[in-house]
Amino acid sequence: MTQETMDDATTEVLDAIGDVHIALIDAVHGYDVMLEKAEPEIRTVLETTRETSDSQARELAGFLVAQGRHPSDDGSFMSAVHEGVVRTRAFFTDIDGDVLPAVVDGERRIVSSYDDALEMLAKNMESLPRATFDAAHAVLMKHRSEIEDIVRRLGERHHALED
Repeated sequence: MTQETMDDATTEVLDAIGDVHIALIDAVHGYDVMLEKAEPEIRTVLETTRETSDSQARELAGFLVAQGRHPSDDGSFMSAVHEGVVRTRAFFTDIDGDVLPAVVDGERRIVSSYDDALEMLAKNMESLPRATFDAAHAVLMKHRSEIEDIVRRLGERHHALED
């Protein structure tokens, strides 16, 4: 394996992890707006979900910095989209339990981002330094599991509010 192959593989993997980081930042920005208008019945579950996204974004940023990257805290244009959608919804209706299915869908999109990063990691497994592979795999799997747990809790909360 050449240095160029290792560098290309590392770049592909770090780019995929960077995409997850941006998705998490975008989600945090959306949750910040949502929490401004959230009804008490869903506030705690949204706060927990926001904190998990923020914690994961910080952890991925630390990983990327350790790999020589400089991740942004600004997110992407989707931050503005998330904020706009939430503000528009809040203008017409309360941010209550009815929003939870949309939150679940958003969290599932983040799971999909983690899946994409894990696929890229697997694709480049032989070309990456072992320490980079191990560290990336550990953080991606841990985060993915945390979000799956959040999706489950959001679904349970939504179901409880419907009863």
